Amino acid sequence: MLSLVDCIAFSGLTPEQLDAVACFKHIPTIVAAEWAEEVLDHPDGPAEVEAVLEAEAKLACDHHLAIAADCAHGLCEFRLAHPELGH
Repeated sequence: MLSLVDCIAFSGLTPEQLDAVACFKHIPTIVAAEWAEEVLDHPDGPAEVEAVLEAEAKLACDHHLAIAADCAHGLCEFRLAHPELGH
């Protein structure tokens, strides 16, 4: 059986990024990890993940100032890890 730590490691995202995806999609972190692993295998996957991270960062800035810095940091890390996005 895989643990949450294993699923996070296989997802292609950091725990911080997965928390943002889970929050945005209103799903458990382990489901977000499965989603990320599947989506990142598709050509447009990084752009889809980026859009979710960007949307969650904006929501955090608008409503949850305590986590806004974490969301923005996760988005920056994701963009650095995916230079094909052109940022």
